[in-house]
This record gives sequence, C-alpha cells and structure tokens, in this order.
Amino acid sequence: MKEHRHREANIWQPEWTNTLAQCRHKRLVIVDLDGTIWDDLLVVLNEAFGPVDASGDKIWRQYDRAFKVLGTMTNGAHLEAEYRDLLTASTLENIVAWLKVNHRLVPGIHDFIKLLDEHDVSIVAVSNGAYQIADEMFAHHGVSMPRVCNSLNMDGDTFNALDFFHDEHEGIRKGDLVAMAVELGYEVIACAGDSKGDLSLATDTAKVGGLVIAVNKNGLSAWCEANQDQVGGPDGWIAISDYAEAVPAIMSRLKGN
Repeated sequence: MKEHRHREANIWQPEWTNTLAQCRHKRLVIVDLDGTIWDDLLVVLNEAFGPVDASGDKIWRQYDRAFKVLGTMTNGAHLEAEYRDLLTASTLENIVAWLKVNHRLVPGIHDFIKLLDEHDVSIVAVSNGAYQIADEMFAHHGVSMPRVCNSLNMDGDTFNALDFFHDEHEGIRKGDLVAMAVELGYEVIACAGDSKGDLSLATDTAKVGGLVIAVNKNGLSAWCEANQDQVGGPDGWIAISDYAEAVPAIMSRLKGN
C-alpha cells in the first residue's frame, strides 16, 4: 500500500504563522498563483515539453480531467504526475530558462499589489505549485509576496516526488490557511483563485466576509455562479481577467460598503 504523505500540524502551522508574519499589514488578500497571478506553470510547461499519448494528445490533460471531472485522481496525485512527466522530459534549469522567455502575468497584478499596500492590505500566496519554480518567477516578474507552496523532491536532475505542504490528497488545504489566519488576528478581505483547487479558499474566505475573485473562467467562476449561497451571494464574488476589474469591488470593501 502506498504510504500516505502528510505533514503534521506542528510542522505546517509554524510555517504558515511565519509566512503571515512577513506580511506588512493585518488585512490580507490570499491568492493562488497558477492561473491566478500568472499563466498556469504546469499547463504551459506540459504543453511545451510534456509527453503525448498514442493519439497525439497531451497526457497532462488526462490527469487534469481525472482530478477535475472524473474524480479518479486527487489534487496531489494529478499534480505529482504532471511534474513527473515534465521533469522526465526536461530539466528544472531548462524549464525555468524557457519560462523566463514565455511566461506571462495576469494583467494588472503589479498595480493591484501596489493599491493594496497603499491601503494597508498585504497579499500572500498559497499555491499547489512548486516553490523552486514559483520563486524564480517571482524574481523574474518583479513580483514580491510571502508564499507557501509545495516542494519538488529532487535528486540532482531526477524528480523523486512532490512534497506537499499539507497532504497528498489536496496538496495545500487552502481553506485551513484562511481559518488559521483569522484565528491569528488577521482580516481576510478577499481571495483570488481560478479552478477546482481553490474551492476551499473561496468558501472559507466567504465565511469570514471576504470577497471571492475568480480569475479567467478556469472553473472557479462557473462554480461560484452555480453555488452563490457558498460565496456570499451575487455580491460576494466577481469574475475578472484583469486585476483592474477587481479594484471597484475591493475599494468598496475597504470603505465598508
């Protein structure tokens, strides 16, 4: 039987506490990274480097469907499978170099981060991506925010496993991080995500009165539309493709409207 991989609370809770301590402000916007702040790293990389099946279709799409549609793979399992294929096809060094030429931010994110800081709000990332790649992209794009991510377990250029922030089922239990931030005295005024992996982030943010920002119609926006009772009703969430579109709703929240 496959060993269940998870981190005990006495490991991840101090790490999250330390991450929050890096925030300048006690009001937070908690965000996903892939598909939310920038292009989905695994998607663009597997489209460029990943293997294909006998019919010529990209294999990563099978993993994605197994998790998001069929429910036959966990979030952690489908992520690990995609990283394994990717790092078998290329090296970490090569894919980072490729990303620095081809990877793109979601429009408006620099101004959005600046606006939040000017109004005493910090942005913090909770991502199921690997920090070894995410940190390179932060530096490349000139984006700075505290973050927690999963981790590539590597032996030189050989990929061994994806080490999960929480466990192999969800990778990161984003809703738990929202709840813990509130318990520690932070105010979560909003979150941003794009897909099925951000549902707990959205619902737990809504529970504490925060705005849900669904980015680029990659699954989260459709879910919010169909489940408005779980995200604070029609005024509890917005769909955007440019962070400039989120400014009116955020400013309304900050003004207490």
